[in-house]
Amino acid sequence: MMTGQKAINLEKLRNAGIAVPTFSVIRHDELCGGRLDLSALPVLEDKSCERFAVRSSASAEDSDTASFAGQFRTFLNVPREEIESKARLCFASLHADNIRQYAGKNGLAPDDLRMDVIVQRMVDAELAGVIFTSNPQGLLNESVITVGRGLGENVVSEKGETTSYYYSTTDRLYYYVGRENLLSDDRVEELIAVSEKIKTVLGDYLDIEFAIERGRVCILQTRRITTLSGESPLILDNSNIVESYPGVSLPLTVSFVHMVYAGVFRGVCRRIVRNEKVLDQKKDVYNHMVGSANGRLYYKISNWYTVLRFLPLSKKIIPVWQEMLGVKAKSYTGEEVSIPLHVRAMSYLNCVVELLSAPKNMARLEKDFREVNEDFYRRFSESMTGVELRAIYDEIKRKLFGVWDVTLVNDMYAFLFTALLKSRLKKRGRTVDQINAFISGISDIESMKPMKALIDIAYHKDDYTAEEYAQARADYIQEFGDRSLEELKLESKTFRTSPELFDERIEYYRADRERLAKMYDDLQKHGAAQPEKVGPLTDFLQKRAALGIKNREVSRLNRSRVYGIVRQIFLTLGKQAAEKGLIGETRDIFYLTVDEAFAVPANARERIEQRKEQHRLYARLPAYTRLIFENAEFDKNHASVNSFRKHLSQNRLSGTPCSFGVAEGEACVITDVNAVGDVRGKILVTRMTDPGWVFLLASAKGVISEKGSLLSHTAIISRELKIPSIVGVEGLLDTVRDGDRIRMDGRSGEIEIIQEKQTK
Repeated sequence: MMTGQKAINLEKLRNAGIAVPTFSVIRHDELCGGRLDLSALPVLEDKSCERFAVRSSASAEDSDTASFAGQFRTFLNVPREEIESKARLCFASLHADNIRQYAGKNGLAPDDLRMDVIVQRMVDAELAGVIFTSNPQGLLNESVITVGRGLGENVVSEKGETTSYYYSTTDRLYYYVGRENLLSDDRVEELIAVSEKIKTVLGDYLDIEFAIERGRVCILQTRRITTLSGESPLILDNSNIVESYPGVSLPLTVSFVHMVYAGVFRGVCRRIVRNEKVLDQKKDVYNHMVGSANGRLYYKISNWYTVLRFLPLSKKIIPVWQEMLGVKAKSYTGEEVSIPLHVRAMSYLNCVVELLSAPKNMARLEKDFREVNEDFYRRFSESMTGVELRAIYDEIKRKLFGVWDVTLVNDMYAFLFTALLKSRLKKRGRTVDQINAFISGISDIESMKPMKALIDIAYHKDDYTAEEYAQARADYIQEFGDRSLEELKLESKTFRTSPELFDERIEYYRADRERLAKMYDDLQKHGAAQPEKVGPLTDFLQKRAALGIKNREVSRLNRSRVYGIVRQIFLTLGKQAAEKGLIGETRDIFYLTVDEAFAVPANARERIEQRKEQHRLYARLPAYTRLIFENAEFDKNHASVNSFRKHLSQNRLSGTPCSFGVAEGEACVITDVNAVGDVRGKILVTRMTDPGWVFLLASAKGVISEKGSLLSHTAIISRELKIPSIVGVEGLLDTVRDGDRIRMDGRSGEIEIIQEKQTK
């Protein structure tokens, strides 16, 4: 019977067909005796092998609770005649002072330890390293491969240059840190595949030493990562929220969003449960509905599911919510909630009342918002003091954020009736394509108004005097000036904060007069398609779904205006802080949190510079869709990062068709919306869109996104602009490259790469 886990693991891997260098084990009892009989060791039968590795395999080593990593002696490149002496030295380390101290700290009796010694064929490695199947820092769905040239000992002991590869097992994306890219994409995938196979044999959370010899991967040893358990993971997921906050967001936005989501989610539960004592049991959950990592915003999805459990029939509601928000991973966790029977019974009634009242409450919210919006711009002045700005901010927060949760009720209203409508149409024999067509044609969209007004001004500009154009510009900015690309990031520039952007957009449309005329004519005819006659029940469901979708878009446009108000307040604070020398320039305010912005700390300049450096790093990291942490989330900290995106060699993809039509043209792959050039006549290919993309979509032939659902903004606006769209395309940005010629079919959801862009 083998003593140590290290030898046991190697035996299991060998039996499972994993490439392990030939090895034999010298038993503890043999090492305690006299001269060893090494002739019986099978590893020595290969006469061509002249060098060996001699390693420990102690009874508590590489166990679930103690690793003893680096504590026992290891000898490499041992000639045959020295195997016995090195084995005895290895065995003798069992009684070293460092071992006794380590054992005592881990609750082990040093005198009870036993040790076998492994004699393994020495691998003449070109490259060697370690695979952590989960990041030991506490990121469970990220594998880390650290590799260097030569023997693995050089990597472990940090004697040579190494490169580390950080690989998301969810997204199959990675980046590397180091001076040299030592592994090809295929080799990275091979090492990950090997580690996944080893996990099926030995379990999760492994530290795997490997070597590459003559192009072949072999496994030298494995052990548990004792710092990880995965018992109560924290899951961050960017489904849906990435549409509002794509890419990296700055600290002011992140802190503001934390506050908004806490209030909104607690508010919606209050509407349903109406029992503060019950709600207070999860007050920490409401305060942490969103998380951030590496400057990107995510749902704390476990908390999200906990909150949904307050709702009646949550097991039925959660799948509907997942589908409408485009959540890919359908399994879910979250804390159980304890609700007294009488409270739960009343919650059913409250839920029905709130759902039925959603249209009325949304109309009331629209009225309240208009009053707050008009009052703010009547009172606001850049000369207001910090105290006055804080007072007006708190007033708006009290008036709006306390009731904005009705928008979540309306979302559920829209999702529910859309799901019921889809189910009804399916029962009546409609195909998926027909159902999608019906859903996409039932609503009139409030958020098309900014686009229509902008095109109208561009089309008639030659008819305006300078004064008339200036007035039209001012009127537009007053009404729609907060609608922009990435409009929910407070740091984003908008027409209101940067009016010159308005003039640039007008001239952009006017550069192609023929297309401008067509857009103008199409938008004059804009309106909801007349739905077909489908029977009383289906007609009822269709009208409810359409109303919910319309109110959802109205609230989204108003939400951009709320963020516009907040942006104005903080830009004013930033200007004042810069004038006082507290920060370098006005826009540095976005690198502070909300509380810091209202009371700028003495070391603000230093703090801002540190955060700028951090965010430059974050921008280079891949945008992972899901992060699973052992405990609390954390940010990465590297001196440099080399992002890497593999390219899939396939020419056909498919997704959810949302707006009909066939388009063929050049792909414009957008990873940074702020660096977009001319998109006229191109097919936009992106991870996601936000409402402000309406200005880009108007000039495009079509749009395809990795994220999204039938109710995503991409789907709705593309239909109104009469351009084909396909959403929910897995592997899109791994497959389509900027400049490829592609064809998309908005009815079938099929995408074909007709011709790849030729690269030099």
